[in-house]
Amino acid sequence: MTLTGWRGARLGDVEAQPAQHNLRINTFSLIFSNLLTGVLGLAFWGAAARLYPTEAVGVGAAVLSSGILLSTLSMLSIDTLYERFLPIAGFRAGPLLIRGFSIVSATALIAGVGLVWLGPRESLFQNTWQMATYPVLVVLLALYTILDKTTAGLGVARWAAAKNSIHSVVKLVVLLGFAFTASAESIILSWVGTGAAAVLVLVLAIRRRLRTDPQFQVPPTLPPDREIWRYFGSSFGLTATWAIGPLIVPLIVLSKFGPAANAHFAVTWAIVNAFYSTVHLIVSPYVAEVAAHPDKVGALTRRMVATMAVVNVAASLGLLIIGPFVLGLVGGDYRTEGQGLLYLAAVFVPLSAVASVYEGFARVRRKLGAVMAVRCVVTTIVIGGSLVGTGMFGMVGVGWAYLVAEALGAVILLVPVCRWVRRFNTDPDWLIRTAEAEPGRSAL
Repeated sequence: MTLTGWRGARLGDVEAQPAQHNLRINTFSLIFSNLLTGVLGLAFWGAAARLYPTEAVGVGAAVLSSGILLSTLSMLSIDTLYERFLPIAGFRAGPLLIRGFSIVSATALIAGVGLVWLGPRESLFQNTWQMATYPVLVVLLALYTILDKTTAGLGVARWAAAKNSIHSVVKLVVLLGFAFTASAESIILSWVGTGAAAVLVLVLAIRRRLRTDPQFQVPPTLPPDREIWRYFGSSFGLTATWAIGPLIVPLIVLSKFGPAANAHFAVTWAIVNAFYSTVHLIVSPYVAEVAAHPDKVGALTRRMVATMAVVNVAASLGLLIIGPFVLGLVGGDYRTEGQGLLYLAAVFVPLSAVASVYEGFARVRRKLGAVMAVRCVVTTIVIGGSLVGTGMFGMVGVGWAYLVAEALGAVILLVPVCRWVRRFNTDPDWLIRTAEAEPGRSAL
C-alpha cells in the first residue's frame, strides 16, 4: 500500500471508531459466551449423568437434541435474513420481526407435531405429557435460537451473548436443584424452561430498542423482494448443508464402532465444535455492522480479519493443550481415543476460517452462489471421507476427512478472499458503487 493509501486507511479507522467499537464488543462477547456455553454444556451433562438415572439422561438428551435439530430447520434461515437486512430495514424492522417470528413458530409447531405423530414416539417419549408438550418445546427452542442473529442484525449481538451465558449458568443450577426428582422432565425443563424466560426478557428488550433507536425510525433502504428471496434461498441451502455433516457423521461412527466409541466421539466433538463455532461466530456481527455502515467497510474488514487471525491461533493452541486435558478429566479412555481428533482439529479449524471470511464477504455483497457450491463440495468430502477414513484409521478418520475438506475449501477461496480484502482496504466506496450500479438493487 502506498503512503497515501496507508494514511487514508488510518483516517478511515479514526472515522469508523464507533462502528469498530460496536463490532469489537459484539464479537468478543460472542466469543466469550460461546466458550463459556461449551464448558457449562459439558458440566450440565456431566452433572446429569452423575445425579440422574441413566434412562432419564438418555430420554432427556434425545428429546432436547431432536428438538434442537427441528428448531434449527424450522427457522428456515430467516435468522440470516435478519442478520443482513435488519440494519437497513428502518421502521419496517418491527413488522418484519413479527412476521418472521410467527412463521418460525408455526413451522416449529408443525415440525414438533409431525415428529410426535410420525416419529419413534415409543422410544423417544416416556409418557403422554412429554408427547403433548414436545411441539411447544420445539417452538421455544426455535425462538431462543433465532434471537442470536436477530440481535446481531439490530447491532446488539452482545445481548445474545449475555442470554446464552446466563442461560448456561441458570439451567445448570436448576438441574442441580431438581436432582431429587430423578426424572427426564426435570432435565428437559431445566433447559427449556429457563430458555423460555430468556426469550421473554430479550424480546422485551428488542421491542424497546425498536421504539427508541433512531436507526429504526427512518425509511427502509431494502433491496427488491426478488433479491431478498434469492438471498433467502441461498442461505437456506447453506444452513441445510451445514446441518447434514454433523447429523450424518455421528451415525457413521455409531454404526461402525458402537455406542461406546460414539460416546468418545461425542465428547471429543463437543470440544472441537466449541472452537469451530467460535471461529464462525465472528462473521455475524461483521455482516450486520457493514450493512449499517457500508462506508466503513475497509476499517471493519481489517478489524474482522485481525480478530479472526487472533482467535484462530488461540483456538489451535486450545485444541492442542486444553482439549486433551479436558478429555483426561472426563476419563483416560476418552483422552486416548479422542486426542488424535483434537490434534487434527487444531489444523482444520483455522483452515475453515478462510471459508468463513469469504462467506462474510459474500453476505455483505448478497451473493452466496460460490459459497454454496464450495460448501456442497466440503460437505460431500466430509461425509464420503468419514465413511472411508473411519474404515482406515478408526474414529480419527473423521478428522482426516474434515482436514482434507477444509484444506480444499481454503485453497479454492484464499485468492478471492485476499482480493476482496485488498479491494475493501484500498477502495471502500467500491461496495456502494457496486450496489448502485446493478439494476434493480438499492444501495446498502
